[in-house]
Amino acid sequence: MGKIIAAERQKEILKLLHDNGSVKIGQLAEYFQVSRETIRRDLAYLTEIGAAQRSHGGATSIYEFGNIPVETRINKNAETKIKLCEKALEFIPSTGVIYLDSGSTIVHLAQLLAKRSGCTIVTSSLSAANVLLNSDNTTIITGGQLNPSNMSIEGFQTTSFISNLKVAVAFLGTNGFEQHNGPAVSEFTDAQTKQAILPNAKLNIVISDSSKALTSALVQYTSWRDIDYFITDSELPKPLYDMISEMTNVILVDVHS
Repeated sequence: MGKIIAAERQKEILKLLHDNGSVKIGQLAEYFQVSRETIRRDLAYLTEIGAAQRSHGGATSIYEFGNIPVETRINKNAETKIKLCEKALEFIPSTGVIYLDSGSTIVHLAQLLAKRSGCTIVTSSLSAANVLLNSDNTTIITGGQLNPSNMSIEGFQTTSFISNLKVAVAFLGTNGFEQHNGPAVSEFTDAQTKQAILPNAKLNIVISDSSKALTSALVQYTSWRDIDYFITDSELPKPLYDMISEMTNVILVDVHS
């Protein structure tokens, strides 16, 4: 990313905080191509005006990230997410079963799939299922307990149901992967659901915008080595690209074209 003025950079930092819940000084410095001291001044200013909270090595959102509704997160980085999902469509087979994970990016994929017909789609996301409601596809919802924060279905019934499935491709999300060697999420129950589908899909694909590289979610649900493709945008910092590329196939999408 080219250098930008302080006000624009601080606005972008707030956007990253709102989307991800936390940011790290080192990652921000690399992302904006400025010094760590510059980022510290930005975070000090944002803390002073009450827009962020300082934390060890970075800052956290003034809001509880886990409680931000998925409907709110869908609109964040929407254009980028849509372009990533358009790329993901290339991996959908003409026949076979597709699994859609929970999360805001996957809802955008469901919106694109709703324009198609003849697909069999299994999902643990009520938001995705709602989008597919009137489409010409067969939609199967996993059983289980509702998680209102991300409108997903989780728990023993969900993982038990998924463990009996075989799907052609599973599309998965992540809340962040900074400090991890694989995609991570904010809740253990979410991680369990994802872990249940991984061995039962011929192809596992993670879709995430590069801002998730700036936040570390609670629990890693798998290694990048167990993911077949990682679809992200071209703003992913090169050191991370190099590291992840050693473990999986990274597809960079130019979202500005």
